[in-house]
Amino acid sequence: MGKPRGHLGNSSRSITIATAISLAGFIYGLDTGIIASTIAQKTFQSYMYGPSLKNAALTGGIVSGYYAGSALGSAASAWTMDALSRRWSLLLGSCVSVVGAIMQAAAVNPAMMIVGRALSGFSTGMVYPVAPVYLSELSPPENRGFLVGLKGLMNTLGFFIAGWIGYAGSFAEGDLQWRIPLATQGPPAVLLAVITIFLPYSPRWLMQKERYDDAKKVMVYLHEHRGLEFIDREYSEMYAQLQLDNSLERQSNYRLLFTRQYLRRTLLGCLIVNMTKLSGSNIIQNYQTVMYNSLGYQGQTVLLIGALYGFMAVIGQIVGIFTISDTWSRRGTVIGGSVALAVVLAILTALSQAFPDGHNPTGSRVGIAFIFIYAMTYSFFFNSVVWVLVAEIFPLNLRGVGVGFSVFSQAITAIWMSFVASIAFSTISWKFYFVFIATNLMAACIYYFFLPETNQLTLEEVAAKFGDEVAKPVAQGIEERGEIASKWYGFSHFSTQTF
Repeated sequence: MGKPRGHLGNSSRSITIATAISLAGFIYGLDTGIIASTIAQKTFQSYMYGPSLKNAALTGGIVSGYYAGSALGSAASAWTMDALSRRWSLLLGSCVSVVGAIMQAAAVNPAMMIVGRALSGFSTGMVYPVAPVYLSELSPPENRGFLVGLKGLMNTLGFFIAGWIGYAGSFAEGDLQWRIPLATQGPPAVLLAVITIFLPYSPRWLMQKERYDDAKKVMVYLHEHRGLEFIDREYSEMYAQLQLDNSLERQSNYRLLFTRQYLRRTLLGCLIVNMTKLSGSNIIQNYQTVMYNSLGYQGQTVLLIGALYGFMAVIGQIVGIFTISDTWSRRGTVIGGSVALAVVLAILTALSQAFPDGHNPTGSRVGIAFIFIYAMTYSFFFNSVVWVLVAEIFPLNLRGVGVGFSVFSQAITAIWMSFVASIAFSTISWKFYFVFIATNLMAACIYYFFLPETNQLTLEEVAAKFGDEVAKPVAQGIEERGEIASKWYGFSHFSTQTF
């Protein structure tokens, strides 16, 4: 039934390199997850907010300051990915992450905390879009979902570990309850910076720079176990497509993203990435402690529940990456996942309305159960496929700027949403969920009508799904894969026809 897919057929070298690059996801998960337990610590609230222990504006500033930095970092990555390489972009971002962690751990006032969060945001804004681009360009089509999905797994593990770090910090004394957890953001960034020195360049980036021999050496290094026939075929497709792009004078330019030829991909990329926030996952992640308080839970119990929330996300991610990453239709995954999230949120909304104040222990426990189910559902359907898709849909000349711009737009969404959420939960409470029910259903409709299938196609072949002119070896590859797809799925959804 064709070549081994997903986690099967990969060499230990490929998995090791993919795991190393995926540390970018771990840093993002840790950095975003650690703030949820930090703002729940009474010692942090007293130090930053004063005797009242509450300041919605400052809380929103600390959370949204991170995403302001992320917006700048993702915009910078769009340039550095092509100018400096995918590899050195990771190094630059990880170094900034270390500085941000130090500032947060040593913060003496809210302003210093916000600046430290902004620096951490800049660093993850740099490395987060680089990782899926880097991984997708190192991966063969039959294993790309799994290898890029490792970034999603590391992201979930980072968030999971952040929850337990926050819980452990609650047993410390005084300000150490939050300073030590914030300091733990530094070591993973140092590790990524060191590992980056030993990583190979992306062969497609090397080809862009006309370093063809180096590109061939990297491909042999990564895929020697697949045989020279595989390497020669992949290389010939990449080379032929690059030569065609050069003859058509296709350049890397932000303005091209908004031309008629690429606008559909730009809007899809922005939607796919923004739905990681507009699906409700970001709000539940950052403000889950507020939700648990509203259900009647307080103190260390809230931190413990938050840590268990991360565990459910890990379970969903592991099951997803080893079962559906390269076997299910990418298009079907995001459509079905969006509907599933809307259903879970609808149930959670009803429970929040029925048991608003924690006076019914059974109702509170069921509410928490559905928050956990939401975490598992999101991780199962989206934590991998989102980043595979956004890296696949852009052609080589626009992959860096396209993914960078998509993540930039996501950061802008996260800025206003994080700030608004801190106020929304204190005013309209559970009614805020209706927004995310609507956005998930809207996204499912857009995916159905405008997102083509990309599973099992090379990155060069994906361009044909959007109507791009492709080189002859690429067109031949599409025909061959179309026959295989027809046998695998029972129908040929890999045709070059666009819609």
